[in-house]
Amino acid sequence: EQLGLKKAKKKFIWNSIRYFRPEILLRNKNSFELNQTIMIRSYLVVMLRNIRKKKFYAGINILGLSIGITFAMLMGTFIQEELNVNQELKDVEQLYILESEFTDDNNGFKWLTPTRLVKQSVEEYPTIFENYYRFWDRSITISKGTEHERLQSMIGDPSLISIFGFNVLHGNGKTALESPNSIVITDKIANLYFHKTNVLGETLSVSTERMGVKEYVITAVIKEPQNKNSVSDFMNMDAQVFLSLENINDFYAQSDLDSWSTDIISYIRLSPSISANEAESTINNLFKENAPAAIADQKNILLRPIADFYLDINNGAVKKLILSISVVALLILFLAISNFINISIASSFSRLKEVGVRKVIGGLRVQVFTQFLTESLVLSFFASLLSLVLYQLLYLRFGEILNTELPSILNFKNTFWVWFALGIPVIGFLAGIYPAIYQSTIKIIDAIKGKFKSVKTTVQFSRSLITVQFLIAISIFITALVMSLQVSYFLEKDLGYNKEHVLIINSVPRVWNESGFQKIETVKQEFLQSSKILSASISWGAPGKGISPNSQKVYTHGTPVNDGLQTSIGSVDSDYLNVYKLKIKSGSFFSDKRTTHNSNEVVINDLMQKLLQVQVGDNIKIEGFKDKEFTIIGVVNDFNFESLREPVQPLALMSNWDFEAYRYLSLRLQPGSVKESLEEVEKLWKNNFPDEPFNYSFADELGDLYKTEFQLKKASSIATFLMIAIVLTGILGLVSLSVAKRTKEIGIRKVLGATVSNIILLVAKEYVIVITIATVLAVPFAYFIANNWLGNYAYSISLQGWMFAVPTFSLFIVTIAIVSLQSLGTALINPVKSLRYE
Repeated sequence: EQLGLKKAKKKFIWNSIRYFRPEILLRNKNSFELNQTIMIRSYLVVMLRNIRKKKFYAGINILGLSIGITFAMLMGTFIQEELNVNQELKDVEQLYILESEFTDDNNGFKWLTPTRLVKQSVEEYPTIFENYYRFWDRSITISKGTEHERLQSMIGDPSLISIFGFNVLHGNGKTALESPNSIVITDKIANLYFHKTNVLGETLSVSTERMGVKEYVITAVIKEPQNKNSVSDFMNMDAQVFLSLENINDFYAQSDLDSWSTDIISYIRLSPSISANEAESTINNLFKENAPAAIADQKNILLRPIADFYLDINNGAVKKLILSISVVALLILFLAISNFINISIASSFSRLKEVGVRKVIGGLRVQVFTQFLTESLVLSFFASLLSLVLYQLLYLRFGEILNTELPSILNFKNTFWVWFALGIPVIGFLAGIYPAIYQSTIKIIDAIKGKFKSVKTTVQFSRSLITVQFLIAISIFITALVMSLQVSYFLEKDLGYNKEHVLIINSVPRVWNESGFQKIETVKQEFLQSSKILSASISWGAPGKGISPNSQKVYTHGTPVNDGLQTSIGSVDSDYLNVYKLKIKSGSFFSDKRTTHNSNEVVINDLMQKLLQVQVGDNIKIEGFKDKEFTIIGVVNDFNFESLREPVQPLALMSNWDFEAYRYLSLRLQPGSVKESLEEVEKLWKNNFPDEPFNYSFADELGDLYKTEFQLKKASSIATFLMIAIVLTGILGLVSLSVAKRTKEIGIRKVLGATVSNIILLVAKEYVIVITIATVLAVPFAYFIANNWLGNYAYSISLQGWMFAVPTFSLFIVTIAIVSLQSLGTALINPVKSLRYE
């Protein structure tokens, strides 16, 4: 026996050595490659058969993933468009806008700085500052023949094109705005008036405020910027025409472009090697050394990078929007992937014998793993193709909802396709990795018998995914409801004035002289003859549209101007009170029976009275009006003339004649047919101003004030719908898995006397626990998010219990209904059949 064992070992070693011959190794290699090719082909054939056999599960998997990918693409392109704002500007990293940081709590308009500042900075420090651009904006009427349009303009320095790098189609960009009466327009405006773009030397009639209608010569045509920017789109003004600063006195009285006391919006370009901190320090030193102490002590100068300006403005509202949408898009993608995992597991029990047979005939664990992972990758590929189709069908609609122009897939850049090609396999891998591991580790004997391995572990994993899905869905549902209620609160809150049935005409000719005032007053009286118009008012501003061009220090006799109260100054007439239904607290409003133009009277709001501690009859002074004193004739109750993000500000209203300016004609219409009223108002307008467009809005249209909030509300509503749909689809998968595993148990329970309702309650109990756990976790999380978001507003709704109960209870009812319907089929099966299941 000992000899035989030694002989056998020697023979085994010899045979092993003999095996390592080239012909044998090469033969096995070719066989292995052939087997691999056959196996991959087999995977694809089996996968297609399974898709045809189980269209429901395959359809849900593909549709769920495609919805997640589509939403991620839509939100991704929106985010990319927002991040691209200002990126087309020339050397945008070197561009900065000047900001005033006030040294006390009485803030003015922070984007206004002295006209002299940037000019002197460039002149004295040419190695630090390369160039500058200053502008004032104006809404003006531009005409050519019978075409009259109200357009937003920028009246600024000749450096417009050279500093920002706008694309010049015709003309010399460097000299286009050097001469008086010159105008630069976009190709869009050129096509509007002339139906072509090469219009150099042509003239346009511009309605100015001080010099009447003047002819301006077109000296350059630029291409309309494709993306938004913080120059021509500063504060969403969408400027299309650009005038020379040489003509500023056509619009402003006594505008000094070389003064420390006159303010303007200013941009500056730094030299490439200069840091923002060094430039800011230099410009502040120059400001403190040269500006009068009364001005220099009021504020410091900050340099804000144009590259990030759009994202950071309004306390970073856009940046917060982008962050919120990014998180929501990733969550929806996560829900789609987890949904895929749950449904894959739920449908896998019917393929256990297939796995067992593969292993019996020599299939390796890695081959089974590869098979199921390949199926996941192929399904994700199909989902990606469907997502491209869905994107193309939906991108225009989503662009309208988000108020942003989204690109077609035909206009996607190569970088997108690279990321898309890399991202889809990653999504497929994440979605298929767990089901592939689950299937590949099943024991052969369990697979042949059709038994599930680690039932408890698998169910717990799926249940954990569903719990996380519910946690996310409930949180987003609650947050979306709170956002919707807050936006509704914006529109429905009592603002202290009556905005119903008030039509605001914003294309009023701005002829700010004696004849201009008399003309608009005559037109107003003619409007009042109409039975459709109850009252009419001429004013500089209107609630929600900027009631004041700026704020000034208001102070009492004997008080230094620097200690005055920063106050918004509005310009109105005697009928403003009736049009907007303001409430007088004490005193009176302006009288239409005054005998002089300059009344030297003001009406203040309640807040200003409290802060300044003045009474009706007291005299006050207003910064910028020299030693002129104004008498307080009345106090009105506070009203919100700006957005509800900020609290009510101190306000002083003065007569149009004292202010010497107006912009709006507000009409309170007779309740009834809006269409008929508009037709009559337009007819009256055309009779009096045939060369002016009829541009109007209604006082209750507050969408522009809350653009970001409306975008967030719409995006969150869509996300909530998609999340709920994905979660409920995942419930179908989990119920299928649970019921399939408990078929025999259900049969035994029925034999022992259990009713259909008992069976349904048994299955539903698990999901009651899941929803309860998710709710306990989601409610405090959603409260934290909603409460923080509401904290951004001076006026907001109060969080109440029903705001958390309604979303949770709604999801609970729908989920239990789905679970009940899904388990009803199994509960109705004859126990004889279910017990023969094996």
